[in-house]
Amino acid sequence: MPIDPDTLPDDPLRRLEAVMRTLLGPKGCPWDKEQDHRSLRTTLLEETYEVLQVIDAPGPIEDHRLAEELGDLLLQIVFHAALADERGAFSLDDLALTVTDKLIRRHPHVFGSTEVADTSEVLENWERIKKDEGKTSSLDGLPPALPALLRASTLLARAVRTGFAWPDDEGAIAKIEEEKKEFVAALRSRDRADIDHEFGDLVFALITAAAVHGTEPEAAVREAADRFENRFRRLETIIASRGEELSAMTPEELLSAWDQTREPGAAQLPSGPSVSQDSDRS
Repeated sequence: MPIDPDTLPDDPLRRLEAVMRTLLGPKGCPWDKEQDHRSLRTTLLEETYEVLQVIDAPGPIEDHRLAEELGDLLLQIVFHAALADERGAFSLDDLALTVTDKLIRRHPHVFGSTEVADTSEVLENWERIKKDEGKTSSLDGLPPALPALLRASTLLARAVRTGFAWPDDEGAIAKIEEEKKEFVAALRSRDRADIDHEFGDLVFALITAAAVHGTEPEAAVREAADRFENRFRRLETIIASRGEELSAMTPEELLSAWDQTREPGAAQLPSGPSVSQDSDRS
């Protein structure tokens, strides 16, 4: 006999939790009952990126789409909590209580007598409280699996909160110039390990300089990639309209066609006679 949805709780969150428990129950869904925390990892990641896709889309955020994607992400949290509750580890209520207690504890300027002048003092207090909670470093708790640019910028942001920062832009600029020279030298040496090392140092120096001004490297590089993709697609359209093949063009012809796609701020192809036509840039 099918389960009557009218027997479920009216409270929206409790209703969702009850649906999840039903799916995992004796009369539930075979697929759901086969899942565990690790099998759901990919889905959790996909749902997170779908939320970000809505947020990052150009123009005003489409609220109905954001609500839908956040709901899908919430489902993953409820799913994990239900699996944990089945084995007596923790429940959805435990998650809510834990994060609520943490928010109250880390906002003494709202729920206590601590006074703060601005956001910087809020963040300073936040780091101090985390250390009081047993964290030994300002960098603790950052997942190594984060995208590299996001991890680097977050590490630097945390370090900056402790006062670890260039006193002005000149120091940051000098560091970029230094790392640029070392990267160019590595390119000329054609030593792959050295190139990788110096490339990483140069990118890190760029992130360090940008972070001081509030730039989010992940978003900035994503936008640069979007600009390049749009321009490259225009390039392909131009070449196709001539009845030509991109792979058959000389470097000079390719650069000339690329110039026709130019827009303010568009990404630049390397100049010179050695433009590669067979590298995978995807």
